[in-house]
Amino acid sequence: MSQDPNMTPNAPQQKTARQAAMKPWVRGLLLLSLALNLAVLGMVAGAYFRFGGPDSDKRPARTDQIAGAYTRALAPEDRRSIWRDMRKQSVQMPSRAEMRRTHAQVLALLRADPLDTDALASALGRQIEFGHARAELGQMLLVKHLSGMTAADRAAYADRLEDALKKRKPDHKDRGAKYKRQTD
Repeated sequence: MSQDPNMTPNAPQQKTARQAAMKPWVRGLLLLSLALNLAVLGMVAGAYFRFGGPDSDKRPARTDQIAGAYTRALAPEDRRSIWRDMRKQSVQMPSRAEMRRTHAQVLALLRADPLDTDALASALGRQIEFGHARAELGQMLLVKHLSGMTAADRAAYADRLEDALKKRKPDHKDRGAKYKRQTD
């Protein structure tokens, strides 16, 4: 075996390019990290193209954005009045205790193996029926309330509703003036 004349027996050997290459597990880890980053980027880009940006009309409307604007546009005393009427007329609706039982039933069904899809659909259906009944009652009470307002009060309500639909935040500095009743 021939020795390099410049190397002494105790001198460290120079690593070749192949020996200096990174270890396989480090390379695998870097590739995995790159793959995960690309996957996250793909999901974000896919969601953006599917639903559009924050102000896109492609996104489905949330329930609170539909009914919530009508409620937020009411003067505080009008909102309280409608809630009082709603509580009086909600005798035929499920109680909070019954709704908690339904939620507990759904949780138990979700944890069961195998999943009883018929029972789950039935429990979720009862919750949806309650939501629809409550929304219909709220709509009826809102229409009744609005029909008792003067034209000026309805116009002021329409202005506040338009602001709420544009997602403007209420001006908290002069909130009392914002909800003052108009007189003809």
